[in-house]
Amino acid sequence: MRKFEGKEVPEVLSKTVEGKPRWEWFGERYAQNRAQNPSFTFQWPQIEGKKLNQHLLSDLMEMTDKHCSYCDGFPLKRGDDTIDHFHPKTHPAYYQEVCKWENLYIACKHCQDSKGSQFEIVLLRPDAIDYEFYRFFVYDYNSHILIPNPQASEEEKASAEATIRIFDLNHPSMCVSRRHAFERFRKDEEPFLSDYNFRFMFDD
Repeated sequence: MRKFEGKEVPEVLSKTVEGKPRWEWFGERYAQNRAQNPSFTFQWPQIEGKKLNQHLLSDLMEMTDKHCSYCDGFPLKRGDDTIDHFHPKTHPAYYQEVCKWENLYIACKHCQDSKGSQFEIVLLRPDAIDYEFYRFFVYDYNSHILIPNPQASEEEKASAEATIRIFDLNHPSMCVSRRHAFERFRKDEEPFLSDYNFRFMFDD
């Protein structure tokens, strides 16, 4: 998970509808529908003939330089450019955040499928002000796994452990992909970092 800086709420979400921001209006409607029908399934609202998620993709991808928000996978192929709800949209406490900008992250299929509707309060956000990779993790350049930083506080270790587990960041395929990226980087005389996945390996 590589740190990135969040952007201002896009106008498509901040625009006022019936006296409140559009994202809040959509959230209230979704909460009402779930209250009336617990099996109600969320669908992205249509705005000006296009689904809301399509309006948001370019802004979300710009924040991460077109990498997955969680594993920093790149490039995002078709089916990988999905939007994750950090606070699960199926959890009653978070129904009203279903279209909240701060709750939406671009994510690859691996991270989306691994996380599903899981959530723990200690789960790390890559755009949190106090998040830094090496504060929470150590990268093992031999096994290519992520390890909670042994120098971190117990609370920070718990956050690292939950993040690794929920996104399955040490899945064997992830470790192999990171090894390939590392080997390529070592041979590259003039590496262009944005073209690499798992860039946290190469940050100072």
